[in-house]
Amino acid sequence: MLDFGLTPRLVAFRNHFLPAIPLDQTRERLSNWKDEIVGLARDLIAISSPSGAEGDLARFLVEKMRELQLADARIDAAGNVVGLVRGRAPGPTMVLATHLDTIAPGERGLWEHDPLGGEIADGFLHGLGAASNKAALAAQVFAAAAFAPDLLLAGNLVVASVVAGEPSGSLGMQVLFERTLPDLGLSPSAVVLGDPTGLSLFVGHRGRAEIEVATYGRTSHASAPWLGLNAIYKMQPVLGGIADLATALPSHPFLDKSTIAVTGIEAAPGAFDRIPDRCVVRVDRRYLPGESLDTVVSQLRTIVARCAAQDPEFQGEVRIRSSEERTYTGLTRSVPRVMSPWLLRDDHPLVSRALAALANVGQEPGVDKWFFATDGSFTAGGLGLPTIGYSPGQERYAGTPYDRVLVDDILRAAIGTASIVASLEDAPNVR
Repeated sequence: MLDFGLTPRLVAFRNHFLPAIPLDQTRERLSNWKDEIVGLARDLIAISSPSGAEGDLARFLVEKMRELQLADARIDAAGNVVGLVRGRAPGPTMVLATHLDTIAPGERGLWEHDPLGGEIADGFLHGLGAASNKAALAAQVFAAAAFAPDLLLAGNLVVASVVAGEPSGSLGMQVLFERTLPDLGLSPSAVVLGDPTGLSLFVGHRGRAEIEVATYGRTSHASAPWLGLNAIYKMQPVLGGIADLATALPSHPFLDKSTIAVTGIEAAPGAFDRIPDRCVVRVDRRYLPGESLDTVVSQLRTIVARCAAQDPEFQGEVRIRSSEERTYTGLTRSVPRVMSPWLLRDDHPLVSRALAALANVGQEPGVDKWFFATDGSFTAGGLGLPTIGYSPGQERYAGTPYDRVLVDDILRAAIGTASIVASLEDAPNVR
């Protein structure tokens, strides 16, 4: 595995006494398991697992991990499912990570296939979570199983499927890294995410902040609006300022453009015949590594301050949204709805070795990025761990009524993931 802290000489000495991982044998084993791998993906889709209600899927998955002889398979305090392939020599830990949860299916009539059906048609496996991330989870579980128990790893390999992956905030991933892995005596060195990449290698994405902008007025009966001060009207110049800001945001040659979008508006007291004294708009802000969260917030505060300077009756404020997240195990935590931007450089050793590993099994992945945010915001953006993404799912299908994944790509992902793991056995320093 990743040999942080070991010199190249010590790595060579250690590997002299450890047999090389028989990748051809691992690949053959996974090929023979194709039906089982696809079957697991179908089983995962068939078990409903919306955010906050992943318990049934977690209990099914932990039993599957135990059946496949992944060591210490368990459900942690947050409800994450964790399995382990322990190495037979001292070495650091690589984490294969996905999330258990899905969004709600929405209007069932929009689905061509049953969202919980796990149907195979036209070469695709269809169903809610197929692209994000249940097919990837099946591939990761079997990739790990191919090394357990008889194929030697120099370090430890963790397969983790976390709760609360769909809401911003990475609550499940936080508990995994802050409590669960330390309790197992593990200090992770690198992470492979199963969020959709279409078998390409993804190395980053923009950050995301959920921000609320509020304006205040004075309520009155709608039959006498002059007695009140309409907070919705006070929001109008703010919305104009946000629209102007959207045209002036920076771009990145790889991660693309910063964006800002108003995604909702609410007013209170909300009665049909009352002038609202409070108006709140929801703002989705995607930002680049060169932009700080303070800058993102201050841009909106500048708009509010300008409105106040032009209107003596204007009152407004800007705040980062937080929410109280509760997992199905009962663990509760207040989580700021912020996800950091991150980018692993394309010449990083983890990237170069992963690309070589995939080429070794006949794959020719590109290097790309996500448009949406992932738990890499926590592992890479927060913890500074080298993080990449590799998955059979495609981002364009994720969370849509046509959610699907190519059946053949599920096996390719399992073989590719195993090859990535094997390629890092002799890496003296990937960090």
